Amino acid sequence: MRILLTGHKGYIGAVAGPLLRSSGHEVIGLDTDLFAGCEFGDAAPDIPEVRKDIRDLTKADLEGFDAVVHLAALSNDPLGNLDADLTYDINHTVRRGRRSMTRPLRSTR
Repeated sequence: MRILLTGHKGYIGAVAGPLLRSSGHEVIGLDTDLFAGCEFGDAAPDIPEVRKDIRDLTKADLEGFDAVVHLAALSNDPLGNLDADLTYDINHTVRRGRRSMTRPLRSTR
């Protein structure tokens, strides 16, 4: 299965990517790399990636994938306090289907 894994460099995504790959899936990561240089633990195996803001995804970006595992979010409380609107937009608006990512996914079910 070809899977788009959003937030593949985050806390959960960094673990989920290798697990999905070890199960035989083709995994493509999607991340803005906002926290580049802030790695935790051992380096994760390289996963092919698209560096793009989740809020800018289009239906065309999702073509060719069998599934999306959506783990992209901002989870750092100080960052959320720095720009509450940005955090809300990424964590709530995208997840509720008010952005381009979830609309086409729902229509393909």
